[in-house]
Amino acid sequence: MNYIEKIKHHIKLQSLILFATFALLSSANSLANEQNTEQENTVSATDDQVELVKATFSGKEETVKTLLDKGISPNLQNEKGFTPLMIASQFGYDGIVKMLLDKDAHLNIQNKGGSTALIVAAKNGHQKTVEALLTKGAQVNLQTTEGVSALMVAAQQGYEGIVDALLKNKANINLQTKDKVTALMIASLDGKSDIVDRLLASNAKTNLQASDGTTALYMAARNGHAAIVKTLLAKDASIDLIAANQTNPLHVAAQNGYIEIVNALLNSGINVDQQDKNGATPLTLAALVGQTEVVQTLLEHGARIDHKARSGFSPLILAAQNGQTAVIEILLEQGAQVDLQNEDGITALMWAALHDHTEAVKLLLEHGANTSIKSNSGKTALEITKNDEIIALLRNPED
Repeated sequence: MNYIEKIKHHIKLQSLILFATFALLSSANSLANEQNTEQENTVSATDDQVELVKATFSGKEETVKTLLDKGISPNLQNEKGFTPLMIASQFGYDGIVKMLLDKDAHLNIQNKGGSTALIVAAKNGHQKTVEALLTKGAQVNLQTTEGVSALMVAAQQGYEGIVDALLKNKANINLQTKDKVTALMIASLDGKSDIVDRLLASNAKTNLQASDGTTALYMAARNGHAAIVKTLLAKDASIDLIAANQTNPLHVAAQNGYIEIVNALLNSGINVDQQDKNGATPLTLAALVGQTEVVQTLLEHGARIDHKARSGFSPLILAAQNGQTAVIEILLEQGAQVDLQNEDGITALMWAALHDHTEAVKLLLEHGANTSIKSNSGKTALEITKNDEIIALLRNPED
């Protein structure tokens, strides 16, 4: 039997940076990027070139200086595409970064994953390095092969100073990854309120949608970031944009019990009865998982109490399935039909009996549940259950 599926909508934010382990000695044939040309020429790494990579990796400034003064190129790439400048930027070796830049290290070389020295520095929180690279003219909007920019990784990590530096240098605030994720979405997803404020102050677009249809508002609501939800709503973030699975932010907030967010969305006029791809409304999901306060709030805002999702499951039937007695009581007190049947003729009483929820059975009987109703297979609740205590209750419902 195909029952209501719980939402399992996971934002698939691609890995923001893939850092390879440096193959310091294994790169016999390395790629050298020559300035002002698109050609990559295969060269054989000399001992000194290998030593330059090793010294940079270890942060040995004197060795790096000696090798650079000998004329060793700072633009050698290892087999993963990393240059000494990228390595120094990853670790925040600012002295070595300066040496390499003074020797005309190419700023915008990209490794095999598309990362640049600027992206690497931003990801690892090295603000001084970021500023040095920007001062020398690093391209602020280059993206990795997954479409990730320096602003995005800084936003994800919550590096406010780096975000400010990138914005000051005209970072494109609305760049999107291959999955159409923006810096604002990333900051909203991860609860970086100060970063969200900065991005919005720089006119980040609130209503761009990722490839799965989700927005910054949806992501914040899904992860319980109430302050960000309110901030986005104040900036006119749309409450009407629907994700690919037909859910809106209220679905995910309701299912997860984020009552503050639920109230904020409801007060903004969001559709309380939006149906997802399974026909479930926010009330359906809240009832299913026992979010009592959310259920009460949704009903107060006019949610349809007897709405049937796929296969005819109502909030009461689903609450009975999981033994959510507090929710069952609220629904019944608010007028839910106690004997409503799904497409298989199953009632809440049958469902509670089948799943051994004794207290739910008692509650339903107290509210007049009919023990003689039969499912489409011709069975009553008594014939469905194998629980001795429930059998006794169903045989003597008046006791």
